[in-house]
Amino acid sequence: MQPAVTPHAPRTDRGFTLVEVLAALLVFSLSIIGLTHAGTQSAQAVNVIEQKSLAGIVADNALISARQYPLKLGTIDGEAEQMGRSYSYTLTTTQTEVSGFYALQVNVREDGSEQILVSRKAFRGTQ
Repeated sequence: MQPAVTPHAPRTDRGFTLVEVLAALLVFSLSIIGLTHAGTQSAQAVNVIEQKSLAGIVADNALISARQYPLKLGTIDGEAEQMGRSYSYTLTTTQTEVSGFYALQVNVREDGSEQILVSRKAFRGTQ
């Protein structure tokens, strides 16, 4: 014969309650939202770094090109393309306080934008 079970007998097979499961799901959901947000920001940061790196190459090329040709004071506007992206630059050559010494300033923007992505300065003597 089987022993009688009393209504107040302690249970040994305890599981999770609905409240505990819902609390765990809430914590999991909040952590996933945070990770998704961090991943999105990381992807945006990579895009900005890539854009500025390519603009830096355009600026360096403009400065190198300006050093190869005869010195010309004033501003030169130009356009360049790097890895399928179009950039415009402004190269300004000015005389410094030192005789025979000139400053070259280049500002690079993405085409159609007013925001300067990269600004570089170099110096050059007369040749």
